[in-house]
Amino acid sequence: MTRLYLMLVLLVTAAAAANEQPLLLNQIQVIGTHNSYHLRPPDVMLEVAASVTNEAASMDYSHDPLDIQLDNGVRSFELDIQPFADGFHVYHVPIIDEESTCPIFRDCIATAWSWSQRHPDHVPISFLLEFKLLESLVAGKPLLNADKVMLEMLEGEILSVIPREKILAPDDVRGEHDTLSEAVRTQGWPSLENTRGKMYFIIHNRDSLREAYTEGRPSLEGRIMFVNSSPDQPDGAFAVVDNPYSKKIPDYIAQGMIIRVRADAGLEQGRTGDVKGREAAFESGAHIISTDFPRGRASADTDYCVEFPGGAEARNNPVNSPSRLAGPLNGSFVSTGR
Repeated sequence: MTRLYLMLVLLVTAAAAANEQPLLLNQIQVIGTHNSYHLRPPDVMLEVAASVTNEAASMDYSHDPLDIQLDNGVRSFELDIQPFADGFHVYHVPIIDEESTCPIFRDCIATAWSWSQRHPDHVPISFLLEFKLLESLVAGKPLLNADKVMLEMLEGEILSVIPREKILAPDDVRGEHDTLSEAVRTQGWPSLENTRGKMYFIIHNRDSLREAYTEGRPSLEGRIMFVNSSPDQPDGAFAVVDNPYSKKIPDYIAQGMIIRVRADAGLEQGRTGDVKGREAAFESGAHIISTDFPRGRASADTDYCVEFPGGAEARNNPVNSPSRLAGPLNGSFVSTGR
């Protein structure tokens, strides 16, 4: 009886010790939205779009304003940036699909920042910023050059709204390590508790824009945004994978990266009610599960929706959280703050 008692004590002690490990930012899952600003184009524009592209059917949806999405538990946004000379605009495609809940970039982040100030203990909010360089040409308006200067102008826009201390930047993650990828691989991201109330930004584009932003700063030294990268790069902390079945995911998670995947695409899952992609996304261990059908915007046809039980803003990552349980954070679902 004594030996059994001691074994039970040891097991309980070990379990308690595991639960005391700080939960890191790359050990949770959150829900995000795709084209988070998007509003359904007028019928006439959908008809025009159908005459020029086979993607017109995928434009037939609307999202709530960003603060309402935050109320409903969304913690990651994707914004398409049109880099015009008169400012950074946010919409999908000029002329045929340019309806937006926040047409000006600064207004988008100001909406989220205002909500954040009212709910200071929220799980960090991420913004994926995708520059629509080719699409912007269609508007026939003067464009900014797609270079480092433009990206630094965007940094200035962000810092004009959100204080630096409320931004989770690459320097905050790298710490004393030589590279950002080494930091996330060996120690992981900062703890959830130390990053509550903050926001972080990622440049979605790869290739020339990524190269311009990292020029002379291979680990994003002094930058305030992360980049879409991979574990073999010194800036490899975040990756946009999209495909929830991708074979890259286990390795990226093992290397400490934060990953965004999509649970659905092209509105197809909303029309059919097919949940296989959604379940694969949840089970993959990807950290951001993006959707066109978040809480509050379930499909009218099938009730398809991507959310956590109770509208929680986050849950333990089923692959790499200390408890390995895909459930409530620290024993209870986190309130959305409503």
